[in-house]
Amino acid sequence: MNLLTSILSFWPIIPLLGIVIFFHELGHYLAAKWRGVTVLKFSLGMGPEMVGFTRGGTRYCLSWIPLGGYVQMAGDSLEEDGSIPKGGPEQFLTHPWIGRLIIAIAGPFANLVTAWLVAFITLAVVGVSQPDFPNLIGAVEESSPAAVAGVRAGDRFTSVDDAPVSTWHELVNALIADTSRTVTITMERAGETYPVVLGAGEHRPWLRGLEPEGLLPVAGMVSPGMPAYRAGVKEGDRFVAIDGVPVNGFHEIRDRLKGRADSSVRFTLEREGKRFDLAITPMRADPNNPDSPDGQIGIMAPRALVYRERFTVDRAFLASFPTLFAMVDQVYRNLWLTVSRPFYYREAVGGPIFIGQMARESARQGLDSFLWLLAMINLAIMSFNLLPIPLLDGGHIVLALLEGVRRRAMTGRSYLTFQKVGLAIVGTLFVFILSQDLLRPILRARAVEKATQGTPTVAPETR
Repeated sequence: MNLLTSILSFWPIIPLLGIVIFFHELGHYLAAKWRGVTVLKFSLGMGPEMVGFTRGGTRYCLSWIPLGGYVQMAGDSLEEDGSIPKGGPEQFLTHPWIGRLIIAIAGPFANLVTAWLVAFITLAVVGVSQPDFPNLIGAVEESSPAAVAGVRAGDRFTSVDDAPVSTWHELVNALIADTSRTVTITMERAGETYPVVLGAGEHRPWLRGLEPEGLLPVAGMVSPGMPAYRAGVKEGDRFVAIDGVPVNGFHEIRDRLKGRADSSVRFTLEREGKRFDLAITPMRADPNNPDSPDGQIGIMAPRALVYRERFTVDRAFLASFPTLFAMVDQVYRNLWLTVSRPFYYREAVGGPIFIGQMARESARQGLDSFLWLLAMINLAIMSFNLLPIPLLDGGHIVLALLEGVRRRAMTGRSYLTFQKVGLAIVGTLFVFILSQDLLRPILRARAVEKATQGTPTVAPETR
């Protein structure tokens, strides 16, 4: 029953990958139809056909394995003797190079458009949710503007310029709406009120010195593939101490791990009343950049309340473009780090199982979190397919451009060699990704089992 429950919990991967693959293949399909290339089959899913129909010479079907899909075009593979198919522009390999270029680019471009559309819908319709907390002050950083103003842990803020505020997001929104004006915050301590006056430009520094009460040192979501996940940390575990020094707030975990990347840190945790030690080695976001964020173990703070913000249509439209550009930049940075430091980031590389874990966790966080992941996976598929590797869209783009420059078609022998190189590269990547996919849950289960015994975990390699 537990195994069945675990398998069923991965259901979010089906709509996620289904949408990603459908629009990717739809891009190829529409471009091929527009260019006059014969499309023999459009399949959503892999393996044997479940249901389907034929229209206009094209077979449209839904296949049993819901992890992938494909568009089969006439003349998209070599003849049995290894020669280029004999045909005209209605076949893919004998179609003019500019048309093949358009068809190859259309799939990744469709993923880019889908990602933008998902981002826009999330901002304008669903809204973006963020953790929120009641209007109670937790930690106050020493010597901060808030501490100098007399604010202490346990104080409560009740209004900004006589406008009531009851959560942290309401306070933040009221203060950053116009940082050029003077505002008065009404604070409360032991039933007595006192004012805090902030002049122009003092709003953000005052906020940075505060933490909300309730931001306990407890693990919320544990990101798959990150050091805490590998070590066996579970959602709900309480961080009691770091290297023997007690931890009182979630912010202390972040602060104490700064500068500790690639160094083993001893954590004392508590789970179901039992305390145990774990050795966890934080990672650096970018090991090639010493200025990048370090000390990351991959945990999020638990949510006390949820604040959801919806944008107006025009604001969402304008905000969706920089949001998309930032996501594309992040995807390519992560892709480069994965290629340049495969051993360091091997735990963060995965296939269907890993994506399924992420889909399940994001679905638990809410619809907006799931949609952001959907946008990111679209961009990841786009980026990967644009790599100049044979068998991928990027390989077809390279071949089409070479033909355009050389003014002559590639021979069947050269094309076969090119495909063999691609098969070797893609096959190696497939074995690497699949091995990580299969090993990750096994190692995770062992780590969780041994965690309460205080068993140290293996640190990520730094080479």
